[in-house]
Amino acid sequence: MPTLLCDVGGVLIENPWKRTSQEVGEQLGRDPGEVFRLLSALSKRLDIGELTLAGVHRTLAGALGDDYPFARFEETLDAALRKVQPVWDAVRALGRRGDWEVMALSNMSWEVWDSLQRKFGISSLFGSAVLSFEHGVVKPDPAIYRLALGKARSPPGECTFVDDVLENIEAAGPLGIRTYLAGGPSETARFIRSLGDRH
Repeated sequence: MPTLLCDVGGVLIENPWKRTSQEVGEQLGRDPGEVFRLLSALSKRLDIGELTLAGVHRTLAGALGDDYPFARFEETLDAALRKVQPVWDAVRALGRRGDWEVMALSNMSWEVWDSLQRKFGISSLFGSAVLSFEHGVVKPDPAIYRLALGKARSPPGECTFVDDVLENIEAAGPLGIRTYLAGGPSETARFIRSLGDRH
């Protein structure tokens, strides 16, 4: 049985840090690009469990020199969690076929995963998941791909990895995993639907 290894942020949901950075920047009168650079660096620490969401907020507020309420930050991030509907639908359809295993392979914090579960029931898309917060390792570290391959019911050559970050795609290839760099929602959804036509 072939396996789809699917990233979450930037593929199945919009990158929440981009929208959050825009909103926080507007609320505080700061450059959204500056906020995004700070949040991008902090999110890596969040994704491996080194920081909590409260810790991200504290560090961000300190770096911006602003007493920005945590509840407001949480609300802004939660509102930024939005489905990329065409891709979501394509992944769901592939999983329902019964002849493909669908697995999440994502740099993801517990807090964001929990929000996605409450809002959208995201775990229903997947038979299993390898999430960075559970293992303390993030893509593109080869260790996280090996963890996914250890869980998959197919050899590397029958695994297809979809991600929106070139560095993550490039790290998977040497392990024998087929890869697809996600672009626009329509193109990515079309590619995922095409996987079912190959088997």
